[in-house]
Amino acid sequence: MFDSPSAAPNVTSWLIYDPAAPKPKAKLISEFFDFDDTDLVPLKAEQPVHYDTLVTALVDFTSIDGINYAIVNNNTYQTPTVPAMFTTLTTGKDADSLSVYGNLTNTFIVNHLDMVWLVINNDDEGGHPCTFPISRR
Repeated sequence: MFDSPSAAPNVTSWLIYDPAAPKPKAKLISEFFDFDDTDLVPLKAEQPVHYDTLVTALVDFTSIDGINYAIVNNNTYQTPTVPAMFTTLTTGKDADSLSVYGNLTNTFIVNHLDMVWLVINNDDEGGHPCTFPISRR
């Protein structure tokens, strides 16, 4: 993602539900510190709950004509003409078919009230903000 030293990892973004809503002023962070998030421990340890569905996503990045693209399960994401939720609500029994969502949306269909275990494997060897070296097996 940040493969060259010139790429600035200080990026501010907003999760936008209403484009007309005001956005707060960006807070620029001038100094970063290394932190290994695997050192975090829960305040109260609990066993993981049983899951009904396992969803695995292999994430990578590629460069096409000098532009970085995220790849999930060997597919780039392209915004569908119709948002997935609208497709789900308007296709009746076909809502359970991956084909109605298009082949570039990385759609996963799960059952109502399923407990989902999401595994994200990052296969990108490029630099990332706030990461530490990990040896590959």
